Amino acid sequence: MLVFISIIVIAVVAALVYNNNKKKIAETIEKVESTIAPAVKEVKEVVAKAETEIAKAKTKKTNAPKKTTKK
Repeated sequence: MLVFISIIVIAVVAALVYNNNKKKIAETIEKVESTIAPAVKEVKEVVAKAETEIAKAKTKKTNAPKKTTKK
């Protein structure tokens, strides 16, 4: 009987520890997401600006008058 009670107590403690770790992991993930999200947004904005500048540069290059060389 004592062994049975010991096994039940160990199982309950293990379940509590597992549940506590699960909560800590979820909290850590939320912290990481809240930290990284603004940085990702900023990087996306910078990339979008760079892409528009590249597109503008390409259109200027293709629309520029062609130079003729005189001999």
